[in-house]
Amino acid sequence: MPPSTRTYVAKVGTTLLVLGCLSLTSCAPDELVSDAKPTPTVTPLFASEEEALDAARATYEGFMSASEEILSSGGVGAERIDDFLSPALARLEKDSYAAYAADGRQFEGQSSIESVSLQRYTADASGTEPVISLYVCVDFSTVDVLDKDGNSTVLGSRPPRIPFEVEFEQDVSLPTLLRISSNTVWAGEGACDE
Repeated sequence: MPPSTRTYVAKVGTTLLVLGCLSLTSCAPDELVSDAKPTPTVTPLFASEEEALDAARATYEGFMSASEEILSSGGVGAERIDDFLSPALARLEKDSYAAYAADGRQFEGQSSIESVSLQRYTADASGTEPVISLYVCVDFSTVDVLDKDGNSTVLGSRPPRIPFEVEFEQDVSLPTLLRISSNTVWAGEGACDE
């Protein structure tokens, strides 16, 4: 075969080979390529609403106990509240303990939780978003607050039971712990009703 024929055959053969390969790949289904990054799965803080309720109640009981110890000691050791409250709420509570001590008031007795009901549990909450919201009915019937002269400042004017709406967030440094982020008197009905 003359050299020009060989070159032509080689070119045709190569072209057919390339076209054959292209035809094989063009028949394969296109794979979808996505720029989306996989979204991480959020592990709920608690396995159930009951577990969430128990943890929130334990945190609130710890807060009540620490708060009453601080008030009974004239505002001393206010940093104990840091274990139960968000930093912003802890600052407010510490300011109120300082004002209480400056007025010479004395706390007597012990409050107790009469009832707790779960208002909301958001299993996938993150950051400072409330994870749990409760209605808590607190019995203050055995608690008195005395002024510097020993006179009661609350008896007769305060109801024996007060309902609170309490919100909890995850602790930023220890996400398995709860911190109270809001603790307000509940003006609605039902929290302390029997």
